[in-house]
Amino acid sequence: MASLTTGSTGRTFRGFPDKTMSSIGRELSVLVPFSDNNPEEEDRLRQYPLVQVKQVVYSNIDDNTLLLDYVKQVMKTVKDRGISAILTLSDISTFVHSAVVRDFPSVSGPSVEACFLALHKAYTREHLEPTTELHKRKPVPYCVVDLDSPTVLADARKALDTVGFPACVKPATGYASFGVKRVNSCAEMSDALDSLRTVRDEHPNFLTSPSASFFRSYYEEYLDVTKYPLTLRDVVVVEPYMDAESLYAVDGCVVNGTIVHWAIADTLRFDEEDARFASMILPTTADDGLQGEIWRFYDAVLTRMIQFGFDNSFAMIEVFKMKDGEIRLVEVNARANRLHHAVYSACLEPGRQGHASMSAACGIQFRPPVPTGKHGIVYPVFFKRPEKPGNLMDFDVVKKLQNDSDVDFLLLAGPDDDMSTLLSNTHFCAVTVCADSRKAMMNRLAEVLRLTVKKPEKLTYPMY
Repeated sequence: MASLTTGSTGRTFRGFPDKTMSSIGRELSVLVPFSDNNPEEEDRLRQYPLVQVKQVVYSNIDDNTLLLDYVKQVMKTVKDRGISAILTLSDISTFVHSAVVRDFPSVSGPSVEACFLALHKAYTREHLEPTTELHKRKPVPYCVVDLDSPTVLADARKALDTVGFPACVKPATGYASFGVKRVNSCAEMSDALDSLRTVRDEHPNFLTSPSASFFRSYYEEYLDVTKYPLTLRDVVVVEPYMDAESLYAVDGCVVNGTIVHWAIADTLRFDEEDARFASMILPTTADDGLQGEIWRFYDAVLTRMIQFGFDNSFAMIEVFKMKDGEIRLVEVNARANRLHHAVYSACLEPGRQGHASMSAACGIQFRPPVPTGKHGIVYPVFFKRPEKPGNLMDFDVVKKLQNDSDVDFLLLAGPDDDMSTLLSNTHFCAVTVCADSRKAMMNRLAEVLRLTVKKPEKLTYPMY
């Protein structure tokens, strides 16, 4: 079993012994922002033996509420309910967590600045990219194009002259591969920019648009928008399209300024898509040498984040392994991911990220988990065009399969929910499948999808 060491006292606990709150000296009141009540998750948090979870408060945002107004509501909850820890499971939740950390010294976690630099891909490149000693060659060139610039087409041509063809275009604050486009000509670049502007104009509060009123007042309150002039502008990052051999998801944590490794996961490659990589698979097939190189790269990125105030939170980065063996940064996420909880719990011991997050909140530095021998995959079920979820998946079969201990579904919508606000290439469901071998795992995933997906021809990443 892993051992855990408290950062404040240096005491070490082997595995997860039955330590009471009095022996650790902490009990936690936990708030989970942007989340509805989740009894199963709450029960798992309460099972953590190293701290006593006194209460779990779920908080979600109402329609048409601005981010700053929601943060003010959360602040009141923190004060009234005596909240002492924030469980952050999405990019936007990091802004709530870091704002609470700024205004409530009793709550530990990252700074707003560090979370923003992780979210904004242009500033990630500028401030978090490891220095050249970790590269065999110079850092990847990139340019920024403002969608609202009167010279946007000239700016785009200049960017393409800098990075060359094929190029990759992506929104600076995009997520889930939204808007990622490979372009092979100036005409395709113009089309990509027009498409992103259209989405922005038709969905004024879409989360990839930092100029939206939803974000503006928060950014003006919590960020130095003079220091970061791109903050309130809708920009895209243009960089060379990297024909990577593989992509790895790398998870870890910072506790009291110390980097703790968690796990490296593989992904599946789909060459027909512009965003080629999807899913998350454990255990990794990377050999020890490659894993060591990836962890050194991770440490270099996290060291930079720490310099900007990142602490006591999970952080996941994605990296490309190029055909020549070089490691390249793809993106940084300043939080844990709810999608990964089931596969970590099955494939790692101890593998509950929620417990590790509570450790960080208490200053308990944990050692990395070890493999259980299980193989697992998280497969977000992406569809090329949104429609009613019940038309795309059989929710009755999903409910029956939930009784299988090796299959887990994370549903983000119900069968009759209105999906008109979702855009192309999005998902409302993630499937986790575990088995005793990678082959059995993949076969089981294909079987689960055959049973549950009604329109397999609409899958972005088909598995059968």
